[in-house]
Amino acid sequence: MLRLTHLFLTLACLALPARAEEVPFDYPHMPGAAQEFYETARAGEPTAAYNYVLPLFSETGLTDAERRQMTGWLRAAYNGYDHGDATGVLYAAMAAKLLTTLYSELAEHSFALGWANLCIEALGERWEEQEANLTLGQCLEAAAVALNELSRYGEAIEHAGLARQVYKVFAEDDPLRDFYVANTLMLEANALDGLKRHREAIGVSEDALEIFERMEGAESASVAAITANIGASYWYLKELEPARDWSLRALPLLDRHWGPHSYAPAVVRVNLGLIAFDMGEDEKAMRYAVEILPYIATNPRSSLNNQRWTFELMRNIFARRGQVEKAILFGKMAVNAQQEIRALNQSLPEEDTEGLRAEWSRLYRDLADLMIAEGRFSEAQAVLNMEKEQEAFEFLRRDGEAELRDTVAVLTDSEKSDAEKLAELALRPVEARAAWETLSARLAAGGGTAEEEDQLFLLEDAMAEANAAFEAEVEEFLTAVSFDRRAGFAALFDATGAYQSILEARERPSAILQLAMLDDATHLFLTLPGATVHEQVAVPREEMNRMVFDALQAIEARSPEAQARLHALHEVLFAPIRPALETAGTEVVMVNADGVLRYVPFAALHDGSRYLVEDFAFALYVAAVQTQFSRPPRASESAAGFGVTEAHEGFSALPGVASELETLFTAADGEGVLAGQALLDGAFDTRALRRALRDPPELLHIASHFALRPGRDDDSFLLLGDGTRLPLSELRSSKFRFTGVDLLTLSACQTARGGDGSEIDGFGAAALMGGASAVLASLWPVADAATPILMRDFYAGLYQRGEDKAEALRRAQIAMLHGAGAGEAPGESANRAATALKAGPSAGAVSDFAHPYFWSAFVLMGNWL
Repeated sequence: MLRLTHLFLTLACLALPARAEEVPFDYPHMPGAAQEFYETARAGEPTAAYNYVLPLFSETGLTDAERRQMTGWLRAAYNGYDHGDATGVLYAAMAAKLLTTLYSELAEHSFALGWANLCIEALGERWEEQEANLTLGQCLEAAAVALNELSRYGEAIEHAGLARQVYKVFAEDDPLRDFYVANTLMLEANALDGLKRHREAIGVSEDALEIFERMEGAESASVAAITANIGASYWYLKELEPARDWSLRALPLLDRHWGPHSYAPAVVRVNLGLIAFDMGEDEKAMRYAVEILPYIATNPRSSLNNQRWTFELMRNIFARRGQVEKAILFGKMAVNAQQEIRALNQSLPEEDTEGLRAEWSRLYRDLADLMIAEGRFSEAQAVLNMEKEQEAFEFLRRDGEAELRDTVAVLTDSEKSDAEKLAELALRPVEARAAWETLSARLAAGGGTAEEEDQLFLLEDAMAEANAAFEAEVEEFLTAVSFDRRAGFAALFDATGAYQSILEARERPSAILQLAMLDDATHLFLTLPGATVHEQVAVPREEMNRMVFDALQAIEARSPEAQARLHALHEVLFAPIRPALETAGTEVVMVNADGVLRYVPFAALHDGSRYLVEDFAFALYVAAVQTQFSRPPRASESAAGFGVTEAHEGFSALPGVASELETLFTAADGEGVLAGQALLDGAFDTRALRRALRDPPELLHIASHFALRPGRDDDSFLLLGDGTRLPLSELRSSKFRFTGVDLLTLSACQTARGGDGSEIDGFGAAALMGGASAVLASLWPVADAATPILMRDFYAGLYQRGEDKAEALRRAQIAMLHGAGAGEAPGESANRAATALKAGPSAGAVSDFAHPYFWSAFVLMGNWL
């Protein structure tokens, strides 16, 4: 729950006397600033620059842009003072104190701490001097605010305590002493809430409340703020009625002092929304959340903390309503607010932001859970990876951006449209308020007319109507359901007779396994030549999604748990139909799967003693493409390769790609399997790729980065060697036709994956739709060290051993599972493949690449002959 933390740090800012010192400086005029200092401030006089912006600190409606502009004036003041003079140091420290406050409000807490520390270091030796005492205490308080925002609560309590000690230099009868002591108590209570010591927090807050009420009266802004914080502490204790009562007591006071579309009232409104949600009052919770949106819309930076709570609340409301698409949208927005805070504070070492990451890790986990339940695996993995501070793997991966704190949860095209509509709606009451403030100020200054007063009354009436209309429009927008589940699987399941005709024409015993998830169960339809089998397993869709996701996560992390998770999938997706396959003597299983079941690495499923790859060859059957099963004569010289080895913006270098292409193509050393041409880096551009497709090679091998942005075809792209990005939308266009390519190998990250299991989403399926006969693509980021070994053996099977694609891939995978060591040289793999189907090599030989992560990433799509 949100706590008010920085309301009172600048109430006693002291104006500084003028000093004649010129520092070149030029900033535009700021409305509301002290105009008598403007010209001398522009001339570079530091005290004038300080005094010019000082009145703005008493304003409650500052925008982020105004805060940013104020930092420029104050930095000029800080730099303009003589830091070798005791008075100059004091004045510079006062400027640093105000900079600390501004940067905290802009969520740049690392900068806030830096300026606070400059102030503390400058004045620490002078803490008993009355003149320096107040500034030092306020800098300690400002540091405590930043530390609270970074979830470094123990340090915040220390700084609040130090500030309290500093203020004791004031005389006991000095009212400033009690006022600032109450401030430190407020900060300490916030930190105690962060440490989950909520009863203590309430006690400390009540001590501060008694001081504020005695000094300022029961309806002051200070009393309202501490009252709101007591309500927050009760919410943490899940004592909802006192939490609601304290918060409701604070809200009208804060509205009066701050205005409804401002920081403090927004804090209390989201708190009341959280309380209402926990009381089961979803409609009331949504109304409070909607009331906050105008403040967020006009203060995108200073509202980041508020955004986390507000969007998380809206996510939870929609999730409880069953409106999962809307829940995911607002879950992404909450995560992105957290990501922006992390990015703004990257200058701090990881250990100093670990508390911030850990406290808000739930945003990532909860959003990922929603996505997993909907089968949106790629997005879920991206979100979970963002929460990490470092790469998941020690090997180079073809996975795009490495600085995870800079990334965001990408909105799909439809989500982006929804967010834009919401932002537009949120601005409407703010625009009406701005017009009212302009006219109201004119009348207050005595320059208005009777007609303008009538206009003001009309505008007030219009504002009330605009607010009501805004809430109604937003509610209508938010409750709209945009997600319709498919009514059936007609497009997925073709006629049984059509499938059997496909199977009867195959030389090798084959079968088609169709998999479909319904809400309450998963269905297995097995088509054999002349027979069909149907099995139903009582695994609901959401549970199956979770099983698949957990297995993929375990594989990618190279976890020892991977085998157990793959065994669990075997039991529900393969074991029920395995007896029929074995009775029919099936060697090749074509998998036609629904949703995320397309992402199951069937070759790596484990029956308790061995992997399925040791008994069956697998290929994905893409129902959206009319696959032509044929096997043309193979010529190793009809091959072309493209690769990226150099680093480009947002992408790491891929040194393994050079080795991969040198291993596969003879042009480099005369020992490769393929005799065609391979182009690297700058030679691999759009023109080169289109030129190759004009007279298409039988085999096209591309090794690069592929960035997947689910739901965003224009932002999903293949990285070319010259650094340009070839969007998925363009790859799907008529510019790139793969007709005539018997096999397209995509040695890049997640090219077999889409957003939610859609069979036409992703690079691999797009290439099949573009005319390629077959595609070898990956289910997860591939290991740079292992890929050349697998590819070399795969191509040796095609061009030297005369195997079909499915068998060549199976044997290459078995070879890596049982024999291909990481240090093995090219050429040593010719005799490492399995000698016969069903008779895999001895399990005694285990290579460095035995984990399924290394050998089962690649799947064959389309024509497996």
